[in-house]
Amino acid sequence: MKIFKTRYEKEAFLKSFLLFFLSIEFLVSVILYFHYSELIHSFKDKISLEMKNYSYTFEGDRFKVDLEKKNPDRAFYQLYEDNDEFYILVPIPFAENEVFKISYPKKEFLDHIKTYQKEVITEFLISSSIVIIISLIFSYISINPLRKSISLIEEVTRDIIHDINTPISSILINLKLLKLKYPSEPEIKRIQLAVKQLSYLHENLKTLTEGIKIHKEEINIKEIVEEELKIYESLYPDIEVEKHLKDVYKKLDKKALKRVISNILGNAFKHNLSKNGWIRIYLNENSLVVENSSKSVKNPEKVFDRYYREGQRGLGLGLSIVKRLCDEMGCKVTFKAFEDRVRIKIDFPH
Repeated sequence: MKIFKTRYEKEAFLKSFLLFFLSIEFLVSVILYFHYSELIHSFKDKISLEMKNYSYTFEGDRFKVDLEKKNPDRAFYQLYEDNDEFYILVPIPFAENEVFKISYPKKEFLDHIKTYQKEVITEFLISSSIVIIISLIFSYISINPLRKSISLIEEVTRDIIHDINTPISSILINLKLLKLKYPSEPEIKRIQLAVKQLSYLHENLKTLTEGIKIHKEEINIKEIVEEELKIYESLYPDIEVEKHLKDVYKKLDKKALKRVISNILGNAFKHNLSKNGWIRIYLNENSLVVENSSKSVKNPEKVFDRYYREGQRGLGLGLSIVKRLCDEMGCKVTFKAFEDRVRIKIDFPH
């Protein structure tokens, strides 16, 4: 069972999780840091108090006692620290130049601090585990609105596909009748091309929601390229097309490959330059390459993402569907952007 239905759900979940987890983890870390600092401070206060009490009786051997020359800059009964020990200075009655130095080894202090460190680390790990669980629950709940929105979009898309299927079929049938009646009318031809474009959009939406069952057969890729190219050349007569096509036969799904080539060519024509635009198409035994003049692409790594657009035209579905169908057929599709052109390449399976 898949937890995430789409990449967008997964991305939203990870972002929510990281935001919540890192925020709470930072707060927990700050709290434990102050807690650890307070433990050290309290232990120092405890040592200082015990040394003061020891100075009244000098009973026991927990602390070391030495004589030291009196230093006017050092206060009595105040805790001092050096590299090896903690100590306090205690006055000696009737002695003007000497004082008692009661000390506590720093090594013992550090051994005790290690115990505190283990306690704090344990508390941190337990707290982090709890934060991870809470963050996972919170993140999963937080993507529910996104999940509902995506589900609603898919439901609306399915309804649109169902609703426009009948009128498109009706228009195509009647256009065929009109073409038989008026075979030389250019308006009929233009309408037919426009309806075919609408039919392609319908097929893209259908592929998006329902997918395509792959049925591989031996097909001539050159024929499909030329068939689809003929449609777009009629719609965009000002774009110069240079083609180098060989007869290539591969065992692929004809319907899926036709959709892939149509989307790639449609993308090359639609997003070309308004003046002096060109397209170069190369087909050989190993690959199909479509290169076209274009404005610079800002985010080439996102061109295969569903709904991603760099301009106002289109729905951002074409190349997403290309990637999906190529993956299902075992083809590898790559996109490369240059300053004044773009290139998309499909490597056929061996």
